[in-house]
Amino acid sequence: MTHETHRCSVDGCPSLAMYEVRHYDFDPAEGAVRFERDESCPYLCLEHALDNERGARGGRGLHALVAYPHTDREGRRGVSVYLDLPASDLA
Repeated sequence: MTHETHRCSVDGCPSLAMYEVRHYDFDPAEGAVRFERDESCPYLCLEHALDNERGARGGRGLHALVAYPHTDREGRRGVSVYLDLPASDLA
């Protein structure tokens, strides 16, 4: 049995990740839903997840443009969603 851990994806951060980051968007014009891993910053520790939300700028409504300090570096429409990593991934 393998044991996998993830480090925070923020450059220089030595902390273990607590969250997998997903990008969510619903396009009301097309009805398209996107819910996929944020490959620009796939994992965050608690400190950087809090910093990411506190530093977010822009609307939070449907199909909004939100500028985050750590995630969604491509600048896509939608929001960052944080999924708890299983306890086995944290230790």
